Amino acid sequence: MNRIFSFLLFIFCTVATPMVAQNTTTDATTSPSAARYGSVSRSAILEQLPEIKQARTQLDSLRAKYEREARYNEESFRRQFSEYLQIQRNLPEAILLKRQGDLQTSMERGLAFRKQAEELLRKAERDLMQPIEDKVDAAIRVVGAERKYDFIFDADLKALPYLNPALCEDATAFVKEKLEIRH
Repeated sequence: MNRIFSFLLFIFCTVATPMVAQNTTTDATTSPSAARYGSVSRSAILEQLPEIKQARTQLDSLRAKYEREARYNEESFRRQFSEYLQIQRNLPEAILLKRQGDLQTSMERGLAFRKQAEELLRKAERDLMQPIEDKVDAAIRVVGAERKYDFIFDADLKALPYLNPALCEDATAFVKEKLEIRH
């Protein structure tokens, strides 16, 4: 009796499992809320935010100011070097060495300024972008909770070469909606 019951239970499980799996697959493909994972294109979201345009304008303005100052330093160095070349033959060695030292110092200051300007621009970009990134992240979290995703990944990173479309949904439009971005 036990063997017959075990045999019938085995057959029932063998037949019922594919039917349950088939129903689950059908439900996942037909119902958008059945998607377990979401994907977003952060670049598509960010490029449409007005805050990004303002941040880029501020960065471009700052970059232009640093560039003007760097060019001024370079022109000053060129002027000094040109003067040095014109009068070097007529200068005593002590003055010649002093002028060479001045030129070296001027060149080093110009290079240091360029390096410092690049660092300051990177810091300014981070400072301007962080609140915008935080805003996008918050919207992504809200969409993830509302749509009941297990997780949302950034499709721009191309870290996942394949995802089953039945289990993944593009959530970019939902995030744009949360951020009130008009298409």
